[in-house]
Amino acid sequence: MNPAEFFALVIERIEQHPRYSMLMRNAVAAQEQLVLNYHTHGAGQPYCVAVGVYDGAIAQLGILGEFREVAHIRGVGREEAECEPLMGLFGALLQQHYELQKTPLIYLGGQPFEPKVP
Repeated sequence: MNPAEFFALVIERIEQHPRYSMLMRNAVAAQEQLVLNYHTHGAGQPYCVAVGVYDGAIAQLGILGEFREVAHIRGVGREEAECEPLMGLFGALLQQHYELQKTPLIYLGGQPFEPKVP
């Protein structure tokens, strides 16, 4: 299964999940800024993505608030280098599916993703 098919299936499963579907619909309806936090749970573990929002975020002041998880997907990637391409694709598919006004932000291990410049 290629990454686009995988993430289409993930979105379908979010839609079918009793809790995730409600949390996602609420976040979308409120036009909250989605965050995709690509992370691992320890050395040698596969990467997961936590889809969430920052409650009480005030972007103009750089205040994030508390992270509220909307969905958690395990086994998304194998290594850190996959963060940008996988989360970029997932973000684009979420934006298209939910007709989001803002592209989801990409985080790596709880921090804003900074592409490594050679």
